[in-house]
Amino acid sequence: MSTTRSNRAKAAITTVSLTGAAMGFLTACGGGGNDDNDAREVYCVDEQDNVVDEDQCEDAERNGGIGLGGLPFFFLLSNFGGNRYSVGQRIPQQYTSAGTRVNPSDTAARSRSGLPSTGKVTSGTRVSGGIGSGKAGGSSGS
Repeated sequence: MSTTRSNRAKAAITTVSLTGAAMGFLTACGGGGNDDNDAREVYCVDEQDNVVDEDQCEDAERNGGIGLGGLPFFFLLSNFGGNRYSVGQRIPQQYTSAGTRVNPSDTAARSRSGLPSTGKVTSGTRVSGGIGSGKAGGSSGS
């Protein structure tokens, strides 16, 4: 009889342990729902990571990633630590190196990153989900 209790206890502990491990895995993989920590913001930036008017990225969308004047522009998605940036401000490297750059004309990369596949995106917009929310190189070409 004590063997039966021991086996039941082991089974219960194993079940609890496996459930905890599965929850940890899902949380690490983003399966835990839309958490604000997973949300990123997007800014339209130039090559030097200066915030530019979102019209520049809209123009670049129509011209293969190149804006008027022949300069490339990107959407930069990152967790900016609660900081807000205005046109003309340079985004610190701590956020740009951990961010994802998306060519405004790459509709597939935009969708994967949680952005609308086409159209204007307002700087400072919060985006959740999508591929490239971590540090692993999710850059999309220029």
